[in-house]
Amino acid sequence: MMEKEQEIKEVTQQLIPLLKNNNNGSINYQIEKLKQIEDIVKSNVDEGEKEKQINGVATDIFPPRGGLTDYHVWKNDPAERVAINKPIGELNDKLWSLIRK
Repeated sequence: MMEKEQEIKEVTQQLIPLLKNNNNGSINYQIEKLKQIEDIVKSNVDEGEKEKQINGVATDIFPPRGGLTDYHVWKNDPAERVAINKPIGELNDKLWSLIRK
């Protein structure tokens, strides 16, 4: 497995549980797409095809408006809000940098 694929796998494995724990129902689609990326990374297709498939799913996860880019958990306690959103935001940014075209 290529290093980039391993990083994508690690990011999705960290991000999915965070999103599931804080899902208000608005990101079920994105969670399913992240699982799809995991399946693509684990598959036996060649590297070029994997990248093509991952990039296709990336447009579903990171559309121009909405998607994971605009997802934030609201909590009344500012410290709790930051504690939840900071790791989600960092993982989103890392995933985007790994899969953008």
